[in-house]
Amino acid sequence: MLKILIPAVAALGLVAHAAQSYTAEEGVAPTLLDSVAAAPVEIAPPAPALDWHFHKEGDTAKLAYGVANSDQLVLMLTCTAGDDTVATLGSVRAVAETASDEQSFEDPMTGGVLHEAAIDKADSALNALAATGTMTVETANGMTALGSPASDKAAVKAFFASCGTPRG
Repeated sequence: MLKILIPAVAALGLVAHAAQSYTAEEGVAPTLLDSVAAAPVEIAPPAPALDWHFHKEGDTAKLAYGVANSDQLVLMLTCTAGDDTVATLGSVRAVAETASDEQSFEDPMTGGVLHEAAIDKADSALNALAATGTMTVETANGMTALGSPASDKAAVKAFFASCGTPRG
């Protein structure tokens, strides 16, 4: 039994010694901190900024809250000058006193839930958006405001002017 045990222990010792690395300058094994500090670190890119963006396609005006020049939208408002309502579509539900025709359905592209509704152009939620650059919405986690006082007010103003309801 000792004939097998002694060579096995010696082999394990040699493997352990060979696997241990040393620093070139000091001949000392690096600490765990040295190993972690030398490891490459990947830094995630900053999240793209969300803001209001205005687009016009024929008679239809669109105000989208999301990432510029992308399909990453949280909420889109659409209207035409002759209509009395603003249509909403998004992954959040627009909070408005006059919301009607509310529907929720599965987004076939993402599998998430989309909410749509019609809001009267004179609704206080739209007046607040025009005045402050923010709109209250309902998310899965409760109520929140989209936008900020620093939002793109030119986009919001252009939207309401295109809808035939200039404000602010």
